Amino acid sequence: FHLGLAYQIQDDILDFTAAASVLGKPALADMDLGLSTAPILYAAQEYPHLRPMVMRRFKDKGDKQTALEALYKSDTAMDKATNLAKYHAQKAVDALLRLPQSDSRDALIRLTHLVITRKK
Repeated sequence: FHLGLAYQIQDDILDFTAAASVLGKPALADMDLGLSTAPILYAAQEYPHLRPMVMRRFKDKGDKQTALEALYKSDTAMDKATNLAKYHAQKAVDALLRLPQSDSRDALIRLTHLVITRKK
């Protein structure tokens, strides 16, 4: 559960920070689908004028650009999203540490670290 959340939040962050050529998919794909991910939702906490855009799924002309500008101007949105991914990764590790020590458990713990440090 927590590993999946950490992976998804990191994926959401990369949608705004990595080049499409690195990601292997178009950048900003989630916004194109009208999806509000953790970075945008945290930006909307800081910039309430984004909330109607989130609710209408960035359908109006200029919504996407306005949301991106607010996100990149935000002092906290990306950090909060990163911290949320790290929180879920740590919860995953905590759950794994309850299992008996084994090569498999250690591999899953390494995987958890890779999930939140990946760049693509």
